[in-house]
Amino acid sequence: MFDPEQCSELIVEQCDPLVKAKYRSRSDSSLETKFVINNDLISKKEIRTAHKAWTDALVSISQTYKNQGFDAAEDLAGDVIDAAYAYQLGAVAFKPTWAFGDTTFRTTRDGAISYFVGGNNDYGDQGFAIGNKPDPITGQRSSWDDAWFDRSVMRLDGNTATVQGLLYTKDEAGNVSYVDKTWGYQKDSDGTVRIVLHHSSTPYESIDSPDELKNRKVDNRSFDPANRIKKKEVRAAQKAWTEALVSISQIHKEEGFDAAKSLAGDVIDGAYDYQAGPVAFKPTWAYGDSTFRTKRRGAVSYFVGGDKRFDDLGFAIGNKPDETKKRSPWAKAWTENAVIRLDGDTATSMGWLYTQDENGNVSKVDKTWTWRKDDDGNLRIVVHHSSSPYG
Repeated sequence: MFDPEQCSELIVEQCDPLVKAKYRSRSDSSLETKFVINNDLISKKEIRTAHKAWTDALVSISQTYKNQGFDAAEDLAGDVIDAAYAYQLGAVAFKPTWAFGDTTFRTTRDGAISYFVGGNNDYGDQGFAIGNKPDPITGQRSSWDDAWFDRSVMRLDGNTATVQGLLYTKDEAGNVSYVDKTWGYQKDSDGTVRIVLHHSSTPYESIDSPDELKNRKVDNRSFDPANRIKKKEVRAAQKAWTEALVSISQIHKEEGFDAAKSLAGDVIDGAYDYQAGPVAFKPTWAYGDSTFRTKRRGAVSYFVGGDKRFDDLGFAIGNKPDETKKRSPWAKAWTENAVIRLDGDTATSMGWLYTQDENGNVSKVDKTWTWRKDDDGNLRIVVHHSSSPYG
């Protein structure tokens, strides 16, 4: 078996053959899992600078396209990606807002550039950095005039860091829109903070004027280089999560709400990192002021519902209610990875989570998890960004 700790390179995929994904989507496509290993400390100021630079760069690319044309915008986008992202170090866990299908995950630089400006027939992108979506009648696009980030949570996990919140964009016509955003960072050998994780998704339900996020959380902890995470631990954590989802659903079916809620609490206490501080948790069916579940109570509610503060359906109960308001419990769940990153005592996976209910209906969501290993050697979820496929 391959041991990541014996690899002297940062990019594990150079040492380990690509692993064929076990499961295939209904279109018979499959994801090839790419592995990255990294071993340096990030400050709060550096993270704020990094996401400010990203929003400034988005507007710059749009204005360059407007004033100088596609080639100049593509050149600038390439420079931005080279400076801000970690493609030099290997695959990046990048799930853009407008991406779907077989091009959902942009693990390579070419895919990232295409997403920002378009012009690549392999992807068919509109070019998010060019501006707002084309007008349905005229086909004209309004360039970005401003962009800013409203943070819900910031995690500083030694040599990696995460921010999660709402990214706002304003075009020259005055239209303001926003997306649910998670960025993960690592510091390279030159001390540059680079994006290694980028999960962006359309809000499950959009609110015209969402309130500014309140109770912002910052969690700062040290990095223990002796506490590295291994590939098999990531796979085991994913498997445990999917099995727990099905177990909660079946307990709800057989024993009722109270038993399911009790089990959900045990699962969250065992799998998530709420004991240590806020978790960057953006669930699939969450929106508005309850988009981000930084506290345990919000997580329990999302899994089983029953909390008037959040008004959740309870994702772990089963599929959405049908016309008769009946729900089919989950019978099976599994993951398919596009990227697994091993970053010292934290690790990230990005790919698809599949769920199958007892009626045989299969659905999938775009899923990102980040774990840290605690002092007892347990992997705990510190980032969870889940979203419906854009297409």
